[in-house]
Amino acid sequence: MKINITDTPNPQDEEFVISSLWAHNDTVDKVDIRPLFLTFTNDNQQIIAGLVARTWWGGLEVQYLWVDKAHRQSGLGHQLMKQAEEEAIKRGCHMAYVDTFSFQAKGFYEKLGYQAYGNLAEYAHKHTRYYLAKDL
Repeated sequence: MKINITDTPNPQDEEFVISSLWAHNDTVDKVDIRPLFLTFTNDNQQIIAGLVARTWWGGLEVQYLWVDKAHRQSGLGHQLMKQAEEEAIKRGCHMAYVDTFSFQAKGFYEKLGYQAYGNLAEYAHKHTRYYLAKDL
């Protein structure tokens, strides 16, 4: 045996590890992971805001939410989250969760009804990562 360490994994190898874990999980409960991707585009079809998530086992996992600096405070993030939650409910989800850093959007998620259930300090020796969830 030998251990391999890299910061540039072969995509097929990475997919093998992920699909192997999902195959194991599938022996306990049917793995029903589905991507969920929402964007707002401007008149030039450029993305000005987007949300990357997935739904699985009754949960909406928000992985990334971004709004272009020129469009922040305009409600686009709120609309993306609400649309993602609505789609998640259609997919049978009953909960949603997200994580965010202390310099990002904890208050934004709390205004949407998310509550912190944990945190981890000392990212870069100065930031806290917050984990938030809500019932849908």
